[in-house]
Amino acid sequence: MDEIHIGQLSIRTVSLEEEGVFTDAKNEEKNGKSYKFLLDGVSKYSIIIQLVEFDDGTAIVGLEGDYIGPRYLFTHLYSRLRIGITPLDLKKWCEIRVPKESPSKKDRITAQKASLDLLDEDFGMNDVISTLKQFGILDIDTRESVLGDSSNRRNHLAAIWDANSLVAPVVVFVITRLLPLMHLLVVNPEEKDDIIYYGPNSKQEKEYSLDRLLQDDENSNLEFKESAFFSPDEKTYGENITHNLERNIVGMLNGIVEAHILIGINKHNNKNGVAKDFQFVDGKTNAWDSYLLKLRSSLINQFGLGIVTNYISIGWEDIGYGKDNPVVDIFIRPIPEDQELVKDRNGEVWIRTLNGTQKPYSPDELNEYKKLKKIK
Repeated sequence: MDEIHIGQLSIRTVSLEEEGVFTDAKNEEKNGKSYKFLLDGVSKYSIIIQLVEFDDGTAIVGLEGDYIGPRYLFTHLYSRLRIGITPLDLKKWCEIRVPKESPSKKDRITAQKASLDLLDEDFGMNDVISTLKQFGILDIDTRESVLGDSSNRRNHLAAIWDANSLVAPVVVFVITRLLPLMHLLVVNPEEKDDIIYYGPNSKQEKEYSLDRLLQDDENSNLEFKESAFFSPDEKTYGENITHNLERNIVGMLNGIVEAHILIGINKHNNKNGVAKDFQFVDGKTNAWDSYLLKLRSSLINQFGLGIVTNYISIGWEDIGYGKDNPVVDIFIRPIPEDQELVKDRNGEVWIRTLNGTQKPYSPDELNEYKKLKKIK
């Protein structure tokens, strides 16, 4: 799927078809195929949306476990508020419902009946129907109108699309689940900064914030860089990320603990942002989208799509200028201990120590490091 845009949000494929056993809308395990999509465009968030198509023709779309963002969104969307999808001839359909606070259970969000006349208001955007149709929805109306349904749910809204479309159900989830909760987040500002990491290699949530990270000096799991593309040694910008940044990423991928590289922080721990990098990328001072694309492309070219998708997340931290001049946070999870160590562009292995990133001094030191990594 090509990258698509809904307002400031962008959605692109990060994982092609994967077969396995997954949980359906009734929490029953069934065989199916999974597709993963990265939602981008919101500050420090990294959200993966998973679409699972089961062998019986049904499907489900919702959050996947790899997540960086507000605890509020994760609590309400992960394993809850997923959208169940039903086949109909050569099409698929789902009900359109709006997440709202439950009238009977405090602090609980439930999917409630939506009204055709109030869609724009409920989902917090203009012309919801036209936007959905732009991304493959063939019709959105009552179940009676769309499906010929005569049951007691005939007046509930439904959307229908071509069964082969992967875009349509993902867009339905973003517009009818994620966006309404983001609007609820705005009116609960204390929830907005409660950021967690929850991923496939994590046993528990990990909390962090930019200011909290900046309280620490650089160490084995924290590195500061002024630029991703400007080399202080060569006094010039390069087409790819600097070798210095690359070897730090290599060291952290080969590391033992999760780590951050903050770009846009100077040697005095001041938050300068990456506006100068933006000017290099496309001559603009507010070129976040182009910058992110170039940074990700450089990482994928060097490390491969699999490593970038599974072990590297790129987010941005607002330092007062929004996406015009953010600090970039590259969040890195170590590769599994049974996986071959990652190498840089010169074929060299780097490891992290308390003093930073270095080459192993000898084969013996490298073997000891591998043993330590395995124990951890």
